[in-house]
Amino acid sequence: MTKHIAAKITRRQLLLGGLAAASAATAIPEYLRRQADSDRQKQVLALLNERDADKIFLKTLEADAKKINESRQIQASVKLSGPPIPYNREISKLLILCSKLATQQYLKGKVDPKYDGDIKSLPGYNAAKFKGYIQLAALKGEEANISEEVEVDIPQPTASPNSATDPIGENVGTAKKAIVNTAKQVVKINRKIPVYFGFVLSSKKHNIIVFRGTQRTIEWVLNINAVYATKTQALSKSYGTIHPGFSTIYSNIAAQTLEIAKKLNPSVPCYVSGHSLGAAIATLAAIDIAVNVPRLKKQVQLYTYASPRVGDPVFAREHNRSIPNSYRVVNLADAITLVPFTVFFKTEYVHVGEEWAFLAQNGDVMPNHVVDTYRSAIDKQVETNKPRTSPNSGLK
Repeated sequence: MTKHIAAKITRRQLLLGGLAAASAATAIPEYLRRQADSDRQKQVLALLNERDADKIFLKTLEADAKKINESRQIQASVKLSGPPIPYNREISKLLILCSKLATQQYLKGKVDPKYDGDIKSLPGYNAAKFKGYIQLAALKGEEANISEEVEVDIPQPTASPNSATDPIGENVGTAKKAIVNTAKQVVKINRKIPVYFGFVLSSKKHNIIVFRGTQRTIEWVLNINAVYATKTQALSKSYGTIHPGFSTIYSNIAAQTLEIAKKLNPSVPCYVSGHSLGAAIATLAAIDIAVNVPRLKKQVQLYTYASPRVGDPVFAREHNRSIPNSYRVVNLADAITLVPFTVFFKTEYVHVGEEWAFLAQNGDVMPNHVVDTYRSAIDKQVETNKPRTSPNSGLK
């Protein structure tokens, strides 16, 4: 009996073992086949991914090249006519000196509340160079918001009758006093302060309206980082789109600028000028005067130094029609003259005026941009409107 069972078990084991072996013999090749298929699929996907990556990379390069070409095309599409009156080097030397005086006027007004804006008291004033000129006005406007701490008298709460004998009430009173004292230390107010933005000179030969450059970092934050655009205001028809930071600042002094312009002699040239931020303001003031003081239109000539881009191509063309005698002096190493970008938040920005360029690389952004760098080049008469090749540029 035992042998019979053992025989059965042995046969059963053999049978099951045979079935298992058969199954294994079938399953192993199937597994290997599936594994091979999976490996091939991975290889195909990897190849496709490589091709997709190559395509993406090529498209990225194409997009960069397209954007670069787009900026060049935008700049080239604005075909401005040259000024009928040639660039005047002697006038330019005088105007860049005026820009320096405008900066000094601003700084003195900031530190001396009694200062009345008279440029004769400034260290850069040269009586010989300004012989025959009288100052008609000092342009004054509100500067950007500034924040300052002020102490505010907050009425102290009267002690309750039980506070002298109630420890809890006494502790609460102490806590209230501490909170009030802390609040006094952090109370701040925002205010705008009046500052000088430039001045107006008059002589028998010509008139000068000059605007100061940038002296505060907050102004460039306001000017360049604005993310929207606005239509020009105070003009009789559409004159394109201008940067809102510049238009906001000019609006502070627009009324007084026009008011004084109406009093100027219309039979002599009127030079409107400025450096940096002052160049942007001068650009807006020139077209504003041409449109709103028609009798001065033919006399307005615009000289700007280190100017940023102010408006879009429509504005540049309209500005060229209204102010044909416009000259833009630029240091080719001055990064400020390249802002805003040509395409900035879906708005295009281009320069106005005939370019007169020089190259002064002083190793950093501000030394390349300051008014003294421009004055030095202009006094040496190195600025030119002729095409030229910079050293080591790779160009012939």
